[in-house]
Amino acid sequence: MSDPSQSLIHSDAEDEKAGSYGTYSVVVVYCGVGLLLVATYVWGVVTLFEKHGDAMQLWGHIGDPGNEWLLKTYYASILAATIGFFPSLCYALTIAPRLPKSTVNLICGSLLGFYVTELFWMPMCVAYIEKPSATIYWAIRLQLAASGSFGLLWAWAKIFAVPARIAEEVSPCLRVSGLLGTLAFALHCAIMDATIWPPFFR
Repeated sequence: MSDPSQSLIHSDAEDEKAGSYGTYSVVVVYCGVGLLLVATYVWGVVTLFEKHGDAMQLWGHIGDPGNEWLLKTYYASILAATIGFFPSLCYALTIAPRLPKSTVNLICGSLLGFYVTELFWMPMCVAYIEKPSATIYWAIRLQLAASGSFGLLWAWAKIFAVPARIAEEVSPCLRVSGLLGTLAFALHCAIMDATIWPPFFR
């Protein structure tokens, strides 16, 4: 004979599932807003190429002789973050429909916060390259600090806020690659972009 209280708990858990809301939220934030951010990067690089013939100014002094090791480290970190984004996206799409809406909102909201603050990075960099000023420089630093913090919150939510029973329903390969990809992306933004890069850009 089934326990009514257990049935009620199970029913409540079912009601919590995000379902299609979770899937749509991931697609809109991860892909939709993400493409807007990529568009700002493309715009910035094209603008710098048109005005200066290349976009190396974005590297600041990281591209100076003697810093080759740091530039190569940066390239490797960017590559890891870029590749890692895709299993992170696939993992999010897999778990989102099964998650509570509150967890979907935490994951997608923190990534949205990262994207929205990061939208200002390239325009400010182009403005600074054209006319350096302390105001723009510190605005960039504040923006990167905010973006890095949102990125870390996003990674924390993906790793610790997802119920274990839901995470365990995902294949180990996708789960591990998705979480490692999330870490690679978030740590690159928080360490390489928000901490190491700014002093070299000044």
